[in-house]
Amino acid sequence: MAARVDDVLTGPVKSKTLFPVLLLHLVKVRADHGYGLMQRIDTLCGGLVAVNTNKIYPLLRRLEERGFLDATWEHPTKRSRRIYRITPEGEARLERIKSAMLPYLDVLVKAVSDLKRELYGKAS
Repeated sequence: MAARVDDVLTGPVKSKTLFPVLLLHLVKVRADHGYGLMQRIDTLCGGLVAVNTNKIYPLLRRLEERGFLDATWEHPTKRSRRIYRITPEGEARLERIKSAMLPYLDVLVKAVSDLKRELYGKAS
């Protein structure tokens, strides 16, 4: 039986899971600072995912405290931007989240495709 779209959106694929996996993934691709990560998420998600400093910076700190990210000041002698890099523990966590998330993303993609087909005919 297929999961309902509202179950998927309120279940494992939600901002509590989506933001950590996005941050870990993006930092794995390229080390970056918080504002740069916010811009990359906004671009990647086409503005559909609300990204703001109240979500990103506390999450970056938690991921760093848990050992999933390592951060250094861009200019060590003065307070500047913190550059985040993924740790080996972060890479392992990213792979665990991604493997658990994939079935739910597949359900979401199917649900959106079915909705589009229902409303507009053949999906493009």
